[in-house]
Amino acid sequence: MVQRKVVEKSIPAVKKELKPKTPAQEALEVTWLLKGNLKNAQIAYIRIGTLLARVRDEKLYSALKHPDLESYAEERLQLGRSSLYKYLQVHDWMVEFHPKWLEAKPEGFIPDLTYAGNLIWIEKELAKNDLKPETKTALEGLQKKAMEGRLREGDLKPYLQSPNTAVAGLKSCLSKLRLLRNRAAGLASMPPEVISCLDRAIEILKNDPPAPAP
Repeated sequence: MVQRKVVEKSIPAVKKELKPKTPAQEALEVTWLLKGNLKNAQIAYIRIGTLLARVRDEKLYSALKHPDLESYAEERLQLGRSSLYKYLQVHDWMVEFHPKWLEAKPEGFIPDLTYAGNLIWIEKELAKNDLKPETKTALEGLQKKAMEGRLREGDLKPYLQSPNTAVAGLKSCLSKLRLLRNRAAGLASMPPEVISCLDRAIEILKNDPPAPAP
């Protein structure tokens, strides 16, 4: 009996054409990547602060023949004094107020720690026991905004600008005006009316300063 060979014809694979992403899909993908990278940047900031605090607390800089932490940071890390103490300030604040952010894999949203100064001030104020109820409520609202990354420039101005602060600022302006007046008077080409205006401004600030806070 003769067996017939069955020849199977291969069916060519049908290539699925990928549809191009819509602008909305592209935007969502980029946003997702940005959120991940921003979270990683915050975690990196936290880890840098943690390591710098360890170098400080354990005096590890001395093992590398540095007299102090500032010398170590500048020469070994090219990290200036201002940045060094900002990292340490944020770290020490987190130890006290947000220890969960120091965990290996912190969960949830972490605000921008490079601008944490306002949130640090708010939370240290809230830790005081002598706040007026209305002040406490207002600061709690600002704290919520800061924790959500919604705190804007100027939100704290009503709380930071005390009458005593205003007096100090005006005294500084008065001192600078006097210096400017002396320099202007030494210039032969300076119009007399400019000197007169400076004298008037100095008299106003000198004779009518705001009353200091009680």
